[in-house]
Amino acid sequence: MACKYGFVIQILNIIKKDWFVMEKDEMLTKAYFEEIKGIKVLHIKGKPYEMGYQHGYLLADKIDLMIKRTLLATTAYVASQTGLSLEKAEEILRIGQKAAEPFLPSELKEELVGIVDGVKDAGVNVTLEEILLWNTNYDQWCIYSHPGYWQGDSQVENYGKFQPLTVIKPASGGCSSFCAWGEWAGGDGKLIFGKNEDNFNMPEQLPNRMLVIASPDDGIGHAFLTYPGMIGLDGGINVDGIAMMTQLNSMQYESMKGCGIAIFTRLLLTYTQTLDDAVEIFKKHPHCAGIAYHVADGKAKKAVVVETSSKKICCRHPIQNVEALWQTNHSNCYPGLMGYSGYNMVADQVLVNQLKDISTIEKWQNSLKDPYNFYVQSPSRFERYQQLIHEHYGDITVK
Repeated sequence: MACKYGFVIQILNIIKKDWFVMEKDEMLTKAYFEEIKGIKVLHIKGKPYEMGYQHGYLLADKIDLMIKRTLLATTAYVASQTGLSLEKAEEILRIGQKAAEPFLPSELKEELVGIVDGVKDAGVNVTLEEILLWNTNYDQWCIYSHPGYWQGDSQVENYGKFQPLTVIKPASGGCSSFCAWGEWAGGDGKLIFGKNEDNFNMPEQLPNRMLVIASPDDGIGHAFLTYPGMIGLDGGINVDGIAMMTQLNSMQYESMKGCGIAIFTRLLLTYTQTLDDAVEIFKKHPHCAGIAYHVADGKAKKAVVVETSSKKICCRHPIQNVEALWQTNHSNCYPGLMGYSGYNMVADQVLVNQLKDISTIEKWQNSLKDPYNFYVQSPSRFERYQQLIHEHYGDITVK
């Protein structure tokens, strides 16, 4: 009898295994990877785990490259910024990832698990810990890109032994974005949204940058830019007319205990139909690094910039009678500036941007323009956007 039951169990295990293989094969029929005029495009569809599995299986070799090459470059960057050894830089990156992990929404954690399983089934060995770390890559870069006033989360075990961190040099680069609509954009009713990507390019990243078109079973279809193995990056669009982009906006109050730009990008694109939906997402989830999220509603012809730190969120809307909004790499949520009222987020940038005096708008602007201040990222861009948008009133087109 024991032999008989053992045989039955063996048969059931074979059936279960075959069924599982068929299920995974079916998952892969929903997805494909293509190149269109030099642009790499990944199409994924289904539940979070399915979309992750499709991503991992189809791009396993590229994900392996990101983990083995690109992630190591981030470690070297952090070591350079802080003066730590490579070994200690790698350790604090992993501590940062562990601090962020509890705040990862369950559906996105499932997608990451799916990526790992897909990569393994394609014959490449990548661990969940490596994928989790890779997905905090940009958040940790943002935190370590400015002077060392952030000393790590004091509540997180082991951070203390590396303090104080001393930044060797300020980072360069930074993104910007603008949107315009109505008469300001030619009067055809369409909202135009544009962004420049002026951030770092670690080894192997540029040739592997890709567009992902996601069709989730639960949520809104959307498209976003990212790299293999990352579930998001810093912006995209959805089929309900929402466009969003992010800018580094360094703050004194930052923490890895929260959601970062990739997570908020996917949450916003998957669940946002209105600007109110977007703001509620920021209220619901903790945030980590200082980031400005520029969100526009192409249907309602509205836009908002949500500036975040680990402690605050502030919303900046277009100036009255101006059908345009723009954002660069420093806060503009200063009471009295361009119609803004509320908390002064600029005060939380005094240390990280080495601002001399923000007691008035004029003195703050002069601090931004100080030619010997190398800590404010691209300080001239915000004013230049304003000039260009007004100069091209009525003639702002995609071209």
